Amino acid sequence: MSAGMTGHTPIPARALWGGLAGWIPFWLPVALAIEARFTGRSPAAEFALFTLYGALILSFLGGARWGRALAPDNETATWGLALLPTCLGLAAIGLHWALGAPAGIALIILGLCAHLFWDRQAMRCGELPDWYGRLRLVLSAGAILAGLACLGLALL
Repeated sequence: MSAGMTGHTPIPARALWGGLAGWIPFWLPVALAIEARFTGRSPAAEFALFTLYGALILSFLGGARWGRALAPDNETATWGLALLPTCLGLAAIGLHWALGAPAGIALIILGLCAHLFWDRQAMRCGELPDWYGRLRLVLSAGAILAGLACLGLALL
């Protein structure tokens, strides 16, 4: 079906493939943590890697929001809200160190869920293109599932 028949603009291939490649650093700690559990090694470094990468991605998503807020046609700019994902990522790193891996990983998962909701709402309101909302759904689902797997392994 063509884009005109569905009412959706196709997701640009570079954005889709680049985003899917961004799943690798989410899933690699999961695979390495499984390997660590089987060999009797502590997967602490793998859990830290997940939290750190998740914080970087939250900061990246906040930067995308900041960029959208800069657009001259954006009358509903969310300047302050665009800073929240970065702050949430930093808080997750702090929680990871202070309270342990499950706390940091859980906050990354919550941040990804909240940002997905925010992006989907912005798409529905026309603030973001429809393809971006669909892309975020796919990419966030993969990252959130990796987070849940990592959290499960951290709680073992």
